[in-house]
This record gives sequence, structure tokens and C-alpha cells, in this order.
Amino acid sequence: MPTRLLAIDLDGTLLTRDGVSDSDRAAIDRARAAGVEIVVATGRAWSESQEALRDIEATGVMIAAGGALLHDAGSGRTLDRSVVHPEVIESVTRSLRRHGHVVHLLQDAPRAGFDYWMIGSDPVSEATRWWFERHGVDARWVETMDQVESLENTVRVGTTALGSELAHIVEEIRTDLEDRVMLQSWSAVVESEITGGSVHLLEAFDPTVDKWTMLEALARQRGIPNEAVAAIGDGLNDVGMIRGAGIGIAMEGSDERVVAVSDRRTGPLGTGVGEAIDRLLEER
Repeated sequence: MPTRLLAIDLDGTLLTRDGVSDSDRAAIDRARAAGVEIVVATGRAWSESQEALRDIEATGVMIAAGGALLHDAGSGRTLDRSVVHPEVIESVTRSLRRHGHVVHLLQDAPRAGFDYWMIGSDPVSEATRWWFERHGVDARWVETMDQVESLENTVRVGTTALGSELAHIVEEIRTDLEDRVMLQSWSAVVESEITGGSVHLLEAFDPTVDKWTMLEALARQRGIPNEAVAAIGDGLNDVGMIRGAGIGIAMEGSDERVVAVSDRRTGPLGTGVGEAIDRLLEER
């Protein structure tokens, strides 16, 4: 069945250190001209995705925060969202603060009016500082949870740390909350010279959150069967959409769990998206 809807991840898939490559951008233009709807599907917030959205002149919608948010790609207006239950937010925050980590509460920014609540007076990682400065993140800093004015717009609870510091905290949270939370932990996207070690993320969502959940709902609204949906990605938060799409495509160098559920593979960052798109168009 011809592809009508194509979801593309950013980090490790479409977005290089220098932005979107000319070849990938041209392929996206060819796909649009052929009637394929292009949807960016990323773990980033809308405000953190601006470089890529501008490069591809994104229109329509985008999936952000790993599937917790659906935005109008141009304006950032929130069209759909899944927030974290307040009791889950409080439990995860207690665990992270007990181990000395600053807690990042990602907000539905168009409704909250800013990007993050940051909880804790401990120094944040250099990776976090670099990321916030690079993307102009608007954060409100407080020392304790009770200083957070509202939790109603929180779509993700997380932190960053070096190396394997987070592994035992992940297990602690899983034990405490079981199926009331969806947890992910993996290496962060940072410039190599920023830190002396491997920086990892811990992210907690509502248990229904996944890129595929939001993408499938979007396809259903469009009257597009799953068989006419394709997805390209490389990381842990892409597994659901790579598995669920009619054609799931793993980038060269993808996490082995992505490769395991994919239907096909494509080339490396900078050319792989364009190669995958051209093959999809040839099959129409």
C-alpha cells in the first residue's frame, strides 16, 4: 500500500550537527509533492525542535516529548497531550531529589507559558546548561516541590546524570510505581566536548505515552490505515512507531531494539532519511 503518512525522528535520524542535510531536505520536498504527509516525531519539546522545523519548512502537525504532545508545527499550538498524574510526579520527584538530582518537569509550554519547572538547588549538569542555552529554554527554578505552583501542565518528569548513576533509580521508581508510569533512560544528545563522560537521561511519562500512540491516533483521524504509515527512527523511543507502522525503517547505527522490530534499514545520518524516502516513493 502506498505510503501516505511518514513520521521522522530528529536526533540520530534527520537532524545532524549542522542541521538537516540538503539531500534529506530535498527528499522531504519530493515526498510532499507526491502527497505524503510529513510528521516530525521527536523526544524534544516544540521549542527545542525549531532548527529542524525551520530547515524542512514544517507545516501541519508534529509529535513532541516522545508522544506526550501533538502541536501545530508552525505555531506550536497544542492539539493533544497526555499529562503525568500528580501522584506520579510527586513520587518520581521524591526519588530523584533523595539521590541529589535536579528534577526537570517539562510543561505543555503553550498552556503553561514556559518550558520547565526545575526543582532542586543542586548544581545541574553542564549538558543541561548547554542544552538550555542552545535552545533558549524558559525554565522556572524552585528549591522544593511545594514551590511548584501547578502540576497540571506537566507532560514529563526527568533528570540528567553521568554514566550509570541513574540505573538504580530507574529500578527504584519501577518498583514503587509499577504500571502507573512509563520510564525511559538513555544517552543524551550533547556536544562531545561539553562533558567528560557519558550523559544519560531519565524520563517518566504517563503510561499511555508513545510516539506510535499519537501517530496512530493521527492516522485514524486522517482516515489513513496503519499499512499506509511509515516511520523512520533510531532510538529507544522510536521502537513503538517502528513496530506499529506499516513500514518501519531503522537508521544505520540504530539501537538493536529498533533494528529488531524494523521492516527495513536505511543509511546513516545525513543521507539515510533521503534514501528511505526515495525507496518509498519508488514503491508508490
